[in-house]
Amino acid sequence: MSRIRIMSLSVSAVAAISAVAFLVVAPAGATGVSPAGATGTPTAMPTSPTAMPTSPTATPTSPTATPTSPTATPTTTPPTTPPPGQEGCTPGYWKNHLAAFPAPYTSGTLLGSVFTGLPASYASLTFQQALNLGGGGLNALLRHAVSALLNASSSEVDYPLTAAEVISLTNAAITSGNYEATKNVFDQYNNLGAPGFCD
Repeated sequence: MSRIRIMSLSVSAVAAISAVAFLVVAPAGATGVSPAGATGTPTAMPTSPTAMPTSPTATPTSPTATPTSPTATPTTTPPTTPPPGQEGCTPGYWKNHLAAFPAPYTSGTLLGSVFTGLPASYASLTFQQALNLGGGGLNALLRHAVSALLNASSSEVDYPLTAAEVISLTNAAITSGNYEATKNVFDQYNNLGAPGFCD
């Protein structure tokens, strides 16, 4: 009986010692550990998220157009042409004022010495005789042609045509036989008048 108690006490003592040993070996605060080597589920350590570096986004800039002022194009002003003369004396004036004939012409100047292409009967007439011709056709042309030539050559008359132009127009009319058109031009200009001279 005594041996049974001793063995019972021995078993109790071993259990107590094992418990104490477990308490000593197990780390403080460890949980979920069973005696006899049982292990608990390991606790996962939290990981901090890694911040991904962000690249700055470049904002595209549109180029600003610089306004340009239009360049003014210089304009050239055409020269002003003075108006032609507006004076002229009639054949009647010149035939009655022989002394007013401008040089180099005189009352005795022959038509043939100035105008070309005339029939001989006309080429031999003087300026005075031509101014006294009556009628139309070639007579009218020569009457007004002599008057126009005297007007264009006179410093007292501001005639629309030059002496050279009068001669050229007359010769062209004689050659073509178209007297009327040129005569009408001379007639118009010869009737413009010249204040203070043949008004």
